[in-house]
Amino acid sequence: MDILKISIAVSIIGIVSLFFLTRIFEEEITDITDLKIGQIEKISGMVTSVYVSRDSHVFIKVADRTGEITVVAFKNSNIDKAYDLEVGEEISVLGRVDEYEGDIEIIASEIETL
Repeated sequence: MDILKISIAVSIIGIVSLFFLTRIFEEEITDITDLKIGQIEKISGMVTSVYVSRDSHVFIKVADRTGEITVVAFKNSNIDKAYDLEVGEEISVLGRVDEYEGDIEIIASEIETL
């Protein structure tokens, strides 16, 4: 009977701990104008254009209330959702902020529709 009580107590403590840890590590949304090169950031905004290159890389323009940025989903990133995006959709993007030809962009690792 004691082992049952201990097991239940440890399970409850584990579940509560996981709940709080997910809250701590949940990515915070960053404004486009506050992005920093080299950082992993999460943005959300509206898709303003989508372009698929000949190499099957997807280039998405995303705008929030502070600005607009290009989000790149490379073919080998396996972000299939990028191919189905449409102008006007609200999305969130997690990825590494990079610079290409003087412009800041995000190399996507995750894209979610909101």
